[in-house]
Amino acid sequence: MQLSDVPSYVREIQAFTPDENRKVMVVREGTSEDALVEGKLRDIFIWAILSNASDVHISGHGDRQKPTIDIAVRTPRGIVNLTYDGANGKHFEAKMFQLTATPQGGSTPDMLSTRFAIALPAHFARERGLQPRLNADGRERPYLVSLRVEYIRTYDGFSFVSRLLDQQRTPGLQEIGLSYALLRCIERALEEPSGLILVSGPTGSGKTTLLNALIGRLNDGQRSIVTIENPVEYHLEGTGPIKQIEVRGEITFARALRGTLRLDPDVILVGEIRDKETMEVALQAAQTGHLVFATLHANSGPETLSRALDLTPDKQRDAYRLAETVKLVLAQRLLDRYEGVSRPRAVARDEAAWLEANGMGFISHIDEVTGTHKCGKAALVEALSMTASIKNAIRADALDSSEIYRLACDQMQYETLAGAGVRAVQGLGCRLRDCMTRLESTTDAQETPGLRPRLAREHQLSLAQVAEAIDVLQAAEDEGRPVQLADCLQQAREAKCAVASY
Repeated sequence: MQLSDVPSYVREIQAFTPDENRKVMVVREGTSEDALVEGKLRDIFIWAILSNASDVHISGHGDRQKPTIDIAVRTPRGIVNLTYDGANGKHFEAKMFQLTATPQGGSTPDMLSTRFAIALPAHFARERGLQPRLNADGRERPYLVSLRVEYIRTYDGFSFVSRLLDQQRTPGLQEIGLSYALLRCIERALEEPSGLILVSGPTGSGKTTLLNALIGRLNDGQRSIVTIENPVEYHLEGTGPIKQIEVRGEITFARALRGTLRLDPDVILVGEIRDKETMEVALQAAQTGHLVFATLHANSGPETLSRALDLTPDKQRDAYRLAETVKLVLAQRLLDRYEGVSRPRAVARDEAAWLEANGMGFISHIDEVTGTHKCGKAALVEALSMTASIKNAIRADALDSSEIYRLACDQMQYETLAGAGVRAVQGLGCRLRDCMTRLESTTDAQETPGLRPRLAREHQLSLAQVAEAIDVLQAAEDEGRPVQLADCLQQAREAKCAVASY
């Protein structure tokens, strides 16, 4: 795709007021080569926002005075690659430095983290299906998108990666697509007056979006909220006291967290716990009346607890503190969703081996989407609720992740990431191959399958149908209606037979 194929917004922008135009992006007037390049760059970012893109890559290589420019935009349907072979490609680099207020010349660093913002006029955004937020007086605000920019000088040129942080599109907790059982489990943890909620997952697994949704549920104007991040992702708004601290230079996570305890916080978000000092302060905060959210790098829910214990200063002493302090563990991944109808097919030999290794060897056929166009992401969450038996396992002489799994696998909301992935194939338009390549296996599930796979096998249901039956049960219990799980599963079985006969 050529850069010339990107829609131009010159006509619309010419109708903006000078103030609106400046807030979108300051661009040179006229038909000079640098002005044309800047105009194209403006069109790229506007198009990326309207396309709900997450990232824009702009790279130049070759002759510094006349570099070849490659642009990649990561959209919900995949990466769109653009090329620019016009003159004066160097102005892409100069304009990005200008937007981010970065000095150019000998003082320009080889690596840089910075940001800038684009504010689309409310009427322009609304006409294109976006939903601008309202001020207190009911008037629409400009549609503001923050862009976090990572610059690096490569061996033969430069590269800018801009992450689009669109607060208006950030989903709330009810909009992430969590099951009713999982949502209720999370809400119960959020009702705790204090404690530690751990979220794990690799880069790009949706941790920031999930944490933003959790904090958003608590942002009711009656709580003092402090976040400590590197960098700050989403700008929080609310009527109550909110402070967002960015870790940089001499301000470490541990130092910022210690200072935070003197800021009268009720809720604290720690972007990442990566050392023993930060873990120690987080435990202290959670023990002294604060609800603390923190992320860790781990492959699963049970391994998150093991990793947390490894980061404590004194494992023998702190195992008791960790057991009493942690309220909930969430491990998250994202899978692509595809448009199209689902059709049954037999699983291939390597797919059958993967299913067997993850305690789902009874699945020989699977309904899978046939389309090729991506249409968003499915959030997969492995949620570990802290029970008395799990607390005892943490206090044991040696924490055994396999034992933690065996104690958690019968919880109503619990499913391994692999199990959640197969459920997403059966009901959310995901693909089994993506599960195999993007989700870690839980080999303990082969010997000890979880509650949901056991119910699916016993009642000849899909994991998606079992999940629906559990949600019906949980909703009925919350409403005070006496319902048995066996009855919910029987209803799911009858519904399946009715669809098959139809």
